[in-house]
This record gives sequence, C-alpha cells and structure tokens, in this order.
Amino acid sequence: MTRALCILALAVGAVATTAALDARPAAAASEAYLRVIAQRASVHSGPGSTYREVYTAERGEIFEVVERGTQGYWFKVVLEDGTTGWIFGELVFPFEVVDDERRGALSRAWRAVRRAILGPPPIPYADVELSFSAGILDREGLFLLRPAWIIDPHWAVEGFFGLSPRAQKDIFIAGAGWTLRLAPGAALGPYVHAGVGAAHIRPKADNFIDPEETLMALSAGGGFELTFKKQITVRADFRNWTLFDPDQASNGQEYTGGLAIFF
Repeated sequence: MTRALCILALAVGAVATTAALDARPAAAASEAYLRVIAQRASVHSGPGSTYREVYTAERGEIFEVVERGTQGYWFKVVLEDGTTGWIFGELVFPFEVVDDERRGALSRAWRAVRRAILGPPPIPYADVELSFSAGILDREGLFLLRPAWIIDPHWAVEGFFGLSPRAQKDIFIAGAGWTLRLAPGAALGPYVHAGVGAAHIRPKADNFIDPEETLMALSAGGGFELTFKKQITVRADFRNWTLFDPDQASNGQEYTGGLAIFF
C-alpha cells in the first residue's frame, strides 16, 4: 500500500510539473497594460500620491505594467521615454495583450519607433517654453526667439522677436499671440497659432531707396512639436505673415524649425 501511494504521488507531481511547464509559454506570451479611463491621471515617482508627480496622463493613454504595488491599489508603468512611474488603479483599466500578430505592419513599425526614440511631451507639467526657430520668411532668412507662458496643456501665450536679414534691408519683428495645442499628451503634437505685433524695416547703409518705417504685423498658422527621449523637443512652424499700414500691405510665408526647452 505504501509503495502504491508513493507511485501515485510521483505521478501527480509529474503531471503538475508538466502542466506548469506548458503554462509558462502562454504566460510569457501575454503582456499586461493599463488604459487611462479618467480625464487625467497623475503618474508619481512612488506608489502614493505624496510622491513627486513625474507625468500627467490623458484619457485613453496606454502603459505597460511592470509591477503591482504591495500596499494600496498602485501600478508601476513604463513611460514612453523609458522611465517608470506609479499610477493609481482606480484611474485606469488593466488588460492583457496576448497576440500582436493581428496588427498591421505600419502599426507595428510605428509602435517600435515610439518605443525606440520617442518620449512623452513635457507640456502637461511645464510652465514655460523657450524655443529658437530658424528658416525663411518670404524666401528670405528668418531667426526668431519664442518664449511662451503655458497656461494649461492646451493653451499658451507666446511672444516672439527676431530678425529677417535681407540684401537691401533688415526687418525686426516682435509681438505676442496665443497657441492652442490640439493633442498635448502626444509625442507628435500639432498646434495652431495667431499673433500680432510690429515689424520695423531698416534699410542697409547703401540703400537710399527704401524708407525706414514701422508696420503692423499679423501672423496665423500652426505647426507641430516632436518629443524624443530625454525630453528633447523639436518644432516646426508654418505661418502666414501680413505686414501693413493704412497705405500698404504685403504677405509672406514662414517655414521654420528649431528646438524647444521646457521649464
């Protein structure tokens, strides 16, 4: 009887071991993710609201889960720049991804690029943006410094001042306007802008034809900001400029690009 029990125990152990080995590939094939279901959800440096806020997630964002908190309902997730943070479980919906083969080739490629080089934008927790743009205005050179006060992730007040050096004259431009970000939580964030200011036209020393004058300046257009890992942000602007006074008006198109720094 004792021998029979030993044989039965060995058989049960072998079956359990086989079942465990068979289950391992299925578990390894699945990945745990969270989808943000609140309008906004703070991501903290630790599993608690008293820890420093490192990111603000928008509704619909998805994060990979790497750990479940031992105390409280907190999850440790991976941000787009490769860093990690903790998010409260009542603000998200957990799910698993078992098979990625149904995704199209373009979707898989974009997801790979995002994981490899793109990062989360600093807009949700920044107060000030300082950017420098260089390009062309009306097929002439243009250099602009653009400081901005970020009111909230969508709205900002942006100033601008700079120079468009030309063969026969220099145009100094300065003013301010508003910027509306259409997708502040995205790595590739489009925005629209409108501004008003003044343009001072100063002829070169050997230019005796054009007068020195100051015109009103209106600008309207948009652009996008692209955030890479380590929060390196580049921007591109496409705007139409109108310089005018009661007697004249002229239009020019701006195509510029540059770097942005957030504080």
